Amino acid sequence: MPLNLAIIGAGSRFSFGIAGDLIRDSHFSGSTLALVDLDERALDTSTRIVKRMVAESGSDLLVISSHHREEVLSNCDYILNSIAVGEPFARERDVAIGEEHGIYQPTSQTVGPAGYCRGLRVIPHAVEIARDAAELCPKATIIDLANPLAAVCRSMIRESGLRVVGLCEQWAVTKRFFAKVLNVDEGELDLNSVGTNHLTWAIGLIHEGQDILADLIGNLHKPENKALLDEVPVSARIYHAFGLWPTGTEEHIAEFFNYFLTPQTKGGSDLNMSIRHVTEEQWEARWTEREGWASGETSIDDLLGPSGENAVEIIAALEGYRDPINEMVNIPNNGLIDNLPDEAIVELPARIGPSGVEGIKAGPLPRAVREILSSRITQQELQIDAALSGDRRLALRGLLFDDQITSLDVAEQILDASLKANDRYLPRFRQRMNRTDHPE
Repeated sequence: MPLNLAIIGAGSRFSFGIAGDLIRDSHFSGSTLALVDLDERALDTSTRIVKRMVAESGSDLLVISSHHREEVLSNCDYILNSIAVGEPFARERDVAIGEEHGIYQPTSQTVGPAGYCRGLRVIPHAVEIARDAAELCPKATIIDLANPLAAVCRSMIRESGLRVVGLCEQWAVTKRFFAKVLNVDEGELDLNSVGTNHLTWAIGLIHEGQDILADLIGNLHKPENKALLDEVPVSARIYHAFGLWPTGTEEHIAEFFNYFLTPQTKGGSDLNMSIRHVTEEQWEARWTEREGWASGETSIDDLLGPSGENAVEIIAALEGYRDPINEMVNIPNNGLIDNLPDEAIVELPARIGPSGVEGIKAGPLPRAVREILSSRITQQELQIDAALSGDRRLALRGLLFDDQITSLDVAEQILDASLKANDRYLPRFRQRMNRTDHPE
């Protein structure tokens, strides 16, 4: 049965991967894909690219587009949220503000002051999308791809009551590393990784029916494997400190702690990490590349290949187009991790099929790891409250939970600088401050 799907934030490259995956799966024949973006250039370019993909593949996927989501959400079955607000240069400003205080942020997608302030910009828009969906298509499932993913998912669920599933593939970086250590194909491994998005922890690694995680880590520390261990200095140090191996990229993991991204490590460069920057020239080069895809001047063969993302595969499983699958998802805890709050968004394996997304019970986590995650969960709730209210005091309170913040004074200086630098993307804070400065 044809479905109605919408990608909100269609200027994201996720749009092309999702479209390509839909095109290759015949079960989605006759379905409608709506592209939505507030940015005129982004929407026009993405629409032309996706329509070209459909035409060259011979697919009968119907592609429509709109600047106004309310025009396409009625009777929508799945909404894929991939919005970004003020990117990439709002992020560049926030990263620069942090560096003025000796704080370095390689990804700034989730935590660190720049990751936190990203959430202040994104969460209000995500909640508005969810509220519109609750009114126009209350049976829809939202698949969130936008960062900070856990906070965005939590805000949408909390404020709309809809089913929201967050997806991220960063944990699989560790699965690939473990496969390299074992010299096996990663498809032979089943990694059980749980926690919060961008800070998950390996609690099992199945190979040929056996849990080999402890043996693998033991072998990794043998002298002959020093070169491999040196590839993951952050993960190795966190493992020795807390007793579980963290999963994901070194950069993402490092941002959750105040040990690695310091002036003493040259912002992490001594640990083979680098700060991701986007220049005006790089940003314009991206548009040039996309215009080539849109106009037909350059090949789109790569766009028509597998995306490596699992959103379409999950939709196919939910619709019964394929057998149930196990995938990593971000969903409300609801007792899956015994010693974390039920409402917290946790990342862990789930069984996915026509009956829904059923998280796989993980049990309790060690006390130290639980406390690390609990702090992040508390920060996310404060971040959501601050983002929706525009309350600077709440925003400061949430920022103070960040491990990279070195003092109360620094937190206030960073927050105020970010609110000023990205004022146009934070109208709730501006309006509230104006009311405070000029009481009625």
